Amino acid sequence: MRRLALITALALASPAAAQDTSGDVGFLTGFLQDSLSDAGRTVTIEGFAGALSSRATVDRLTIADDTGIWLTVDGITLDWSRSSLLSGALLVEEFSADQITLTRLPVTDDPALPAPEAGGFALPDLPVSIDIEQVSAARITLGEDVLGQPVEGSLSA
Repeated sequence: MRRLALITALALASPAAAQDTSGDVGFLTGFLQDSLSDAGRTVTIEGFAGALSSRATVDRLTIADDTGIWLTVDGITLDWSRSSLLSGALLVEEFSADQITLTRLPVTDDPALPAPEAGGFALPDLPVSIDIEQVSAARITLGEDVLGQPVEGSLSA
């Protein structure tokens, strides 16, 4: 009986433990940050909500190298159909951002490019087809270090 009570208490407490608290990131946010970060690249995700729903949002995503943050994306929305996965497709109704800021190009440790391989470019075979209905960014800002002068624009496709 005690084991059943302990298992029930842990099961009920697990969703609360996985939530984003003020001093800690949630389990899924931490997993994504760790998976996307690498030596010389740190990915930070703030305000991740709706991970298990059909509408996920991120308040802010930043990517930094050893010099500092070079990319900031604010107000990310991913609106997708979970049921479409049952038919072997990923249907994304909206993939958008309020603001994308690329202040500079990332610094790489090894400026030498790898030797080119013979053959054409091809996307890898994915277990599902991907259909994206709408991609948009209300404001895109490129810093002076990217193209030699500051550039602003938007994207809607």
